[in-house]
Amino acid sequence: MPDTTITRRLISPDTSGICDHPSNRHPATESDESTGAAHYILFFLIGFFILLYYAPVFLTYSDRPEKSDAVVLFIGADSTKRHEEVNLLLSEGYAACQIIPAYRKIQMASSLPPEPVIRTVSPQKPISTSKIMKYFENTHIEVLEAKRMMEQYGFKTAVFVSSPYHMRRIKIMSEKVFADPSYRIVFVPARSETVHQNWLSLTKSDANFIAREYVKILWFLVYSR
Repeated sequence: MPDTTITRRLISPDTSGICDHPSNRHPATESDESTGAAHYILFFLIGFFILLYYAPVFLTYSDRPEKSDAVVLFIGADSTKRHEEVNLLLSEGYAACQIIPAYRKIQMASSLPPEPVIRTVSPQKPISTSKIMKYFENTHIEVLEAKRMMEQYGFKTAVFVSSPYHMRRIKIMSEKVFADPSYRIVFVPARSETVHQNWLSLTKSDANFIAREYVKILWFLVYSR
């Protein structure tokens, strides 16, 4: 009787691995994978453009002003409207003095409404970064200097004033610098400055400013860990 085992081995091809070969995949499987990837990309793009559209709104953080020890002014390229906001807060009785950390200056409001009369207490003097152990850029230095000056005068509460698109970054930095719960800081943007609710309504200069703000926020979050 012939050995059929050998015969079967000779005529039975080895089919192992044939089904796994890319050329033998079912077209529907490849189509499903492509569709899934396209959906992920679509969802990502939609999410990205929604965030981009509302990017200006996120930066414009604002609190209600509160009675405080001082109003702290953060300077910029054009600080006119910020100064106006500080004067308005002083005239409304929210504080009796103004601190300008960038110049290490404190000013007392010697009289209130209708216009606060400002008396310089310390000479105008730019910040010296040599005494700052760890800083990331000018706004961070101003926050650190504001804390130093508040400690010097025994202040525990303050209203921080800057432009609307600058407030979120100041708040993020302040939460790290003023981590002690004994401090109470509120953030009030200059009310007379124009605020755009979405990216499409921005001017070119505002769009550039907002883009830089996000870059600086990310920089601070990465390097302040």
